[in-house]
Amino acid sequence: MAVAIIIDEDNKIIHRQVTGELYTDRSLRLVRELALSVGTYKNYNVMMDMRGTETKPEMLDLMAIASECAKLKSDFNNKIAFLIPDTEERIHFAQLFKTCMETQGFRFKHFFNAETAMEWLTDKG
Repeated sequence: MAVAIIIDEDNKIIHRQVTGELYTDRSLRLVRELALSVGTYKNYNVMMDMRGTETKPEMLDLMAIASECAKLKSDFNNKIAFLIPDTEERIHFAQLFKTCMETQGFRFKHFFNAETAMEWLTDKG
């Protein structure tokens, strides 16, 4: 259950790598910890590397996590990129989560590799 955070000051990205089992309670804790980071680095985008995690969330779990993210919305208008494993199940969950996040006004995308995510996060358009 390792968690690592890197602040990329050149590209203005908060990069967090998460490994291990990812249960709803742990996901909610990560969102709260991320809130502290984006509070400190207000103009930074976020890249969450979830490729080393195992999870099988239910729709209610995804909604609870997206709801916790909504509490950040007033203070956060930057991009969020999730790096996920390229599996059918994880893609399905990421698409559901994306819908929840976009409904709340977040700019959210999921990717399979860091380079593509970085391109999107650093694109000023």
